[in-house]
Amino acid sequence: MRLKLCILFALVSSVYANAQFWKKKVELPGIASPMLLQPGYTTFPLTDYFLSHENVAAISLSNNKKVGYNAKGEAVFAEESYPPLMNLNCETKSGKQFDIPVFASDKKKYTFIYHASKDAVNTVHVAGAFNGWNKNATELTFNPESQTWSTNFYLSPGVYPYRIWEDGTREMLDGGNSNRMSNGMGGENSFIEIAGSGEPYMEAIAYKKRMLTVYLTEKPENVFAYINNKLAQVTISEKLDSSCGYYTAQIEIPFKFRFVKRATLRVFASTSNTRFNDLLFPLVVGKPVLKTHGLNRKDRHSNVMYFAMVDRFMDGNSSNNRPTQDTRILPKANNLGGDLKGITSKIKKGYFNDLGTNTLWISPITENAEGAWGLWNRGGDTSMFSGYHGYWPTSLTKIDNRFGTEKEFKQLLRVAHRHGLNVYLDYVAHHVHEQHPLLKDHPNWTTPLYLPDGTMNTEKWDEHRLTTWFDTFLPTWDFEKPEVVNALTDTAMFWVTNYKLDGFRHDATKHIRTEFWKTLTHKIKAENKNVFQIGETYGSPELISSYLGSGQMDAQFDFNLYDAAVEAFATEGKGYANLARVMKESAKYYGGHHLMGNISGNQDRTRFISYADGSVQFNEDPKAAGWSREIKNNGQIGFVKLEQLTAFLMTIPGIPCIYYGDEIGMPGANDPDNRRMMQFENWNESQNALHAHTQNLIHFRRENMALLYGELVVLRADSEALVFMRRYLDQTVICAFGKHGTVVNVDLNQYVFGTSVKRNPVAFTSNGTLSNDDFVGSGTSSNFIQFFVGPNGYTFLTMQ
Repeated sequence: MRLKLCILFALVSSVYANAQFWKKKVELPGIASPMLLQPGYTTFPLTDYFLSHENVAAISLSNNKKVGYNAKGEAVFAEESYPPLMNLNCETKSGKQFDIPVFASDKKKYTFIYHASKDAVNTVHVAGAFNGWNKNATELTFNPESQTWSTNFYLSPGVYPYRIWEDGTREMLDGGNSNRMSNGMGGENSFIEIAGSGEPYMEAIAYKKRMLTVYLTEKPENVFAYINNKLAQVTISEKLDSSCGYYTAQIEIPFKFRFVKRATLRVFASTSNTRFNDLLFPLVVGKPVLKTHGLNRKDRHSNVMYFAMVDRFMDGNSSNNRPTQDTRILPKANNLGGDLKGITSKIKKGYFNDLGTNTLWISPITENAEGAWGLWNRGGDTSMFSGYHGYWPTSLTKIDNRFGTEKEFKQLLRVAHRHGLNVYLDYVAHHVHEQHPLLKDHPNWTTPLYLPDGTMNTEKWDEHRLTTWFDTFLPTWDFEKPEVVNALTDTAMFWVTNYKLDGFRHDATKHIRTEFWKTLTHKIKAENKNVFQIGETYGSPELISSYLGSGQMDAQFDFNLYDAAVEAFATEGKGYANLARVMKESAKYYGGHHLMGNISGNQDRTRFISYADGSVQFNEDPKAAGWSREIKNNGQIGFVKLEQLTAFLMTIPGIPCIYYGDEIGMPGANDPDNRRMMQFENWNESQNALHAHTQNLIHFRRENMALLYGELVVLRADSEALVFMRRYLDQTVICAFGKHGTVVNVDLNQYVFGTSVKRNPVAFTSNGTLSNDDFVGSGTSSNFIQFFVGPNGYTFLTMQ
C-alpha cells in the first residue's frame, strides 16, 4: 500500500511539476481563438497564437484541405471552398501538438442598388455597417441603362443599416427602400437584410464517467471538442437517436485531465453549410464545474464589473484636492477631489463585495495636463475643462498626484485582491496631450493635424479613423511607425510589470492600428502575465470583432447591444424584436460564450434613468441639456426601467458592467453631467430599493452556472415580451421581460431534447424568490410552462 501511495504521489507530483514548467515555458499561451477566414486568399500570423512562429515545424488542416505555411510564419488559406468548420493542427519542433479551430467565411457577394432622389446627381456614396460608416469609403457606379447607382459588397447573413450621401453633402435615407430601423439616437437608418441558412442547435445534456453527451438538432458533418488547445475524442452518431429524435455526439474527457486542476472544454460543430452554437465548460480535475463556488475571480465568465471614475467616486485624502484655479472652468468640469485612497476605503468597507461585483475598472490615473483646455460654448453656457477625467495624459507611467501615489495604488491593488476583486486600469494609448515631453524629442511621432485638402483632421471618427485627432491639443500617435508602436507598448507594459494588474480597459480601440494591439498582447504573453484586455469601439460588429482574438483583445464593450437595450427598455412601444436580433448578432460575431462588456451606462452616454423617466429627451442635445438645466429623477418609472435593464444585463452572455451610481439611479445628461460625484449617503426610498434589487440580481447571476456558461436561446421576441433561455447541462433559467402581468407560455420540448425538465421551477423577481404557485402553471406537455412577468418588468424561472 505504501508503495502504491508513493507511486501515485510521484505521478501527481510529476503532473503538477509539468504544469508549473509549462506555465513558464508554454509555447501557445491561453486558449486559442478560432481563425475566421475571409472570402478568397487569407493569411494568419502564427505569432497571434505562438510566442515564436519559428518553433512551429508543420501545420495541417482537417477535411483533407490544403493549407500553406510561408516564410513569414503565416498560415496561408487558398481561394477555394472550405467547409464551415475545420481544425488546424500545429506541430512544434519540440514535438508538441496544438489544435486551433478554423471557421470558413459565410460571406456572399451582394449587389447594392440605389435610385437617386433626382436626375442631376453627380456622385453617390453609401456609408453603413458594411463599410465602417465611412462616407468616403464606397462610391457607387452609375449605370445609364438602368439609371441606377450600384456597388458590390461581400456580406454575411444579418442586418446592415446605412445612409446615403448624394454629391458629398446631402445625407439621406434610401427613398427606394422602405426598411427602416432606429439609429439609437432618436433617428432612423435604412437597412438591408441578408438571409441566413437556419440556426441548428446543440446542447450538452449529461456528463457521466468522463463522457459528455451532446444532442444536435441536425446531422453534424464535424464536431470538434477542444480541451485547452488539444482535440478530444468525439464519437458522432450517424443516425437519429430513436429515444430522443436527435443526433448525438459523445465527447470523452481523457483520463490525464483528472490530474489537471483547471482546464477549459469548448465544443464546435457544423452541418455541411453552417455552424451550430458553441458550448463551453470549465473543468476541474476533468469534470465540468456544476456549482459556482468552484469558480473564482480569474474565471472571467463569472465577473461582474463596476466602473469608478477616480475623481468622481470618493475623496479619501483631502490634502491632494487641487482643482484648477481658473474661473473659465465651471465646477462640474473641474476636479472634485476623488482619489485612489477613497476607492481603497470603499473596498475595505465592503461596498463592492456587498453589491456583488468582483471586478473594478478605474479611469486613467496617469499624470494629466494642468490648466484649462477645450471649450463648451453652446446655448449661452460656456466652460473650459480641467483634466479631471484622466484622458489627457502628459505622462504614460507617472501617477497624477491629484489621484494619489504609487504606494497608494499598490495598496489599492493589495486590498482589492484580499477582497476577491480584479482591478482593470483604463489605459490611453491613442492620443497624448501636447504638453507631453516625449513630443519635444519626437515631434514627428504624431499624425498631421491637417489633411491634404487643408481641412483640420479632428473628430473624423469614421472617415479618418486611424489618424484623426480628438482635439487640437490632443495629437494622435502615428502607429504606422514601428518605433512608436514599440515605445507606446512599452509604456503599457510598465503597468503590467510594476503593478499586479488584472487587466486593461483600452480607450479608443478602433482608432489604433492592430499592429499596436498585437505587439502589446505578444509582450504580455511573453511575460507570462494573465492580463484581461477589453476595448472601446463604437462601430459595426465586424469592425468590433476585428480587434478580438488570441493575438489582440479578449473583449470589447458591446455598445450596439446597449443601444438596442435603451430602445427596448427606456422607450415605450418599441418592442423587443430588435433587441433579440442584436443579441443573436453579438453571438454570431463574438461567439456564444463571449466576454463582451454589457454596460448599464458609461462616461460618454446620458444616464439611462434620465432617458427612461423623460428628464432628458431623445431628440435633444443631451450635453446641452446637462449645462442648461438641473437634471433630476422624475418619478418612479425610471427606477423600474433601470432595474429591468440591470436584470437583462445579469442574464445574458458577457460581462455585466455597472456604471458608478447606476446601482442607486443617479440622474444625469451627457458629459460632464453624467459624471457627478458619487452619492453614498442620504439615499431615498427609491434609491435604497434599487440598490437592494441590484444586489439581488448580481447575486442571482453569480449563483447560477446557466447564466455564466449556459447556451442562449431566444424563445420569444415581439411587441409585448422578450423571453430567452440559458441552459447548462441540466440547469435551466428562463428569463422573461415585458409589462407587468404579461402571460408567457413556453414549450421547451424542442430545446431540451425530449428529456423532461425537472419540475418545481422557482420564480425570481425583484422581490426575491417567490412561491411558484403565484407565477407558474403547467400544461399537458411535460415541458410546457406558463408564468407571468413580475411587477418590475421581469421574472426568471430556475429549473434543474
